[in-house]
Amino acid sequence: MEEIYTYRPAAGIKNIPPEMDAVLKSKGGLRTITDRLPELSSYDDEAEKFKALSAPVRLQIMHALLVADLCPLLLKDITKMSDSKLSYHLDILESAGFIVHTQRQKWRIYAITLEGRKAIGHLRQTSEIPMI
Repeated sequence: MEEIYTYRPAAGIKNIPPEMDAVLKSKGGLRTITDRLPELSSYDDEAEKFKALSAPVRLQIMHALLVADLCPLLLKDITKMSDSKLSYHLDILESAGFIVHTQRQKWRIYAITLEGRKAIGHLRQTSEIPMI
């Protein structure tokens, strides 16, 4: 008859694999791990940045700005969006710090920031666009 082996974790948590029990012991236990984590509310800014990247059209805008600084009129043509929808998406990207605008006479010109390049993985890509 086959003997059934029951693992009894030293960490006192039932039904975890032995490998996880070893990790918990090496890190000082689950309480030590959880005590090292920031409060849940401290993730709000980071979550907003991920939300800003969650819409395909916002990624399209950022990739267009990798190629050249652009005004809303050109971005409107690229995205096929109305003025109000484009403005909404530009505001989200700008609030997240992924793009910036400069005012040139009556025109706004948008550019991708260093943080924006990092966010979409184009930091190492060579470009004629100056990093802001």
